[in-house]
Amino acid sequence: MKSIVGIYRASQFSPNMEDSDAAILNAVADRLRQLGHVVTCVREREEKELDLEGVDVVLSMGRLTSTLDLLQEVEVKGVKVINSPLAIRHCERKRFTQILMDEDVPFAQSRVFPSSDNITWDQFPCWLKKGEGYAEVAEDVVFVSNAEELAAQVESMHRRGIATLVVSQHLEGDLIKFYGVAPLCPTDISPEGEFGKGTGFFFWCYASEGPDKFGNTPINHQAQGYRFSEQTLQEICNHAATVIGLDVYGGDCVVSENGTIQLIDINDWPSFSRCREQAAEKIIRLIGY
Repeated sequence: MKSIVGIYRASQFSPNMEDSDAAILNAVADRLRQLGHVVTCVREREEKELDLEGVDVVLSMGRLTSTLDLLQEVEVKGVKVINSPLAIRHCERKRFTQILMDEDVPFAQSRVFPSSDNITWDQFPCWLKKGEGYAEVAEDVVFVSNAEELAAQVESMHRRGIATLVVSQHLEGDLIKFYGVAPLCPTDISPEGEFGKGTGFFFWCYASEGPDKFGNTPINHQAQGYRFSEQTLQEICNHAATVIGLDVYGGDCVVSENGTIQLIDINDWPSFSRCREQAAEKIIRLIGY
C-alpha cells in the first residue's frame, strides 16, 4: 500500500477545460484506491496545507511556481513526482520551443524574443504566443495575417506585461492532437521482451473532432485525412516528451498534404478526453504498485 497525493491544476491553467482536466486525475485516483492505496486529491495551493512527510508518490497537474518549488523539495527527499517539476517548468512555451529546436525535433519554425523588441518576421500568416508561463486566455495565442497585425499584437502583449514572446510559422494541414504515457524506448525492453519504464501508450485524433480550448481549431479547417506514418508520428512525439522529461504528456502537431509531420505544442498532463480510461490504466503503472 502506498500513500499518494494528487494535485488538481489551478483553474487559470485549465481555461474551458477544468472539469475535463480533473477527470483524468480522478480516473487514476479511483483505480489506485481499488488497488488498496491511500489517495488524497487536493486543489493546487491546498497541497501546502498537507503534511507530505511519508508520502510515496505525488501525481501533480500543478503549474504554479509555488507548487513546483514544493514538489522539487519533496522530490529531492525521494518522493516520486509525476510529472517531474523540472519537466513541467520545461513546458513553459519559451523553454520547450528552444529545447525542441535544439534537439532537432521536427517543429514549426519559431523564434523566441523579448516583447520590447521590434520583431522582424516575414512568414505570414503566423502565430504569436505568450512565451512565459502557460496559455491562460485566448489572447495568449493569436493568429496573425501580416506584419502590421504582428506589430500590433506584440505591442498588446507587451502592454499586458508579457516580457517574452514566441512567433511561429503557420502550418497548413491536418491538425492532430496526441496523448502519451511514459515514452517507450528500445532500452525499455528486456531480452525476454518485458517492458521497463515505458508503457508504449500513444493515442492520436484529429483536433477538429474534439473540444477546442480557445476556438482556434477552425483556422486549420476540417481534417482532410492526409496520409502519414503513424509510427513516425509516435516517434516524433515520444522524442519530444523524452527531451522535455515528461512521463504523462500530450500536444499538437500538423500533418501536411505530403505527409510531413511537425510539432507545434507539447504539454504536461493533458485531459486525455478521447482516451481517458485507457490512459488511466497506463498511468497507474508508473506508480510501481
